[in-house]
Amino acid sequence: MSYPLTVKIRTVLKLFTEPKIISALISQRIDGLLFDEGWFESFKTLKPIDKDGNPIPWTTYSFIDFIKPRLNKDLKVFEYGSGNSTLFFAARVSNVISCEHNKVWIDELKNYIPANCKVLPADENDYEKAIDKAAGKYDIIFVDAVKRNECIRESLQYLEEDGVLILDDSERPEYKPGKDFLKNEGFKQIDFYGIAPGILFKKCTTVFYRHPNRLGI
Repeated sequence: MSYPLTVKIRTVLKLFTEPKIISALISQRIDGLLFDEGWFESFKTLKPIDKDGNPIPWTTYSFIDFIKPRLNKDLKVFEYGSGNSTLFFAARVSNVISCEHNKVWIDELKNYIPANCKVLPADENDYEKAIDKAAGKYDIIFVDAVKRNECIRESLQYLEEDGVLILDDSERPEYKPGKDFLKNEGFKQIDFYGIAPGILFKKCTTVFYRHPNRLGI
């Protein structure tokens, strides 16, 4: 969020009257949650990475902490939207297929995606149907791109019976139809609220699951 210069100046001046807050903010650069999570590195590079520079999803940190120990080499992942999340999953599961409508980004990704990844070009007009081209079913479907409500509906037929679907930015009211659809299909949900790499506003990443499921929820 961008604020007028006058608001920024007033905020800086106010901080000088609150030395304890300044001290707390400075300490986060040295030690603490933001340092431990690699938040500053993500902010500087404009990429979601941990403090060691490893790729992570642009989801909430609470979700990353939840999903990381549950991933294994028996899982197959399909992503709507590609990026550092693709690399994060690829290092931990057997196979990742992502779809992407940005051709420039696809060409860049080809330079460093590993052998167990494939990025499918997708047309933004029927983006949700990109999964139709990737034969098979998936243990995890990650929805984090355009037309998310449509992607949820289209992809459900490709989700294993014990698979889970993950929706990022699930706090946004425009994604309520997709969430309601999953609830009507018998899915339960876990909401992971918090901050994300490089940003400080509160957002949510939601895991939708049934019993039993591949993540052992």
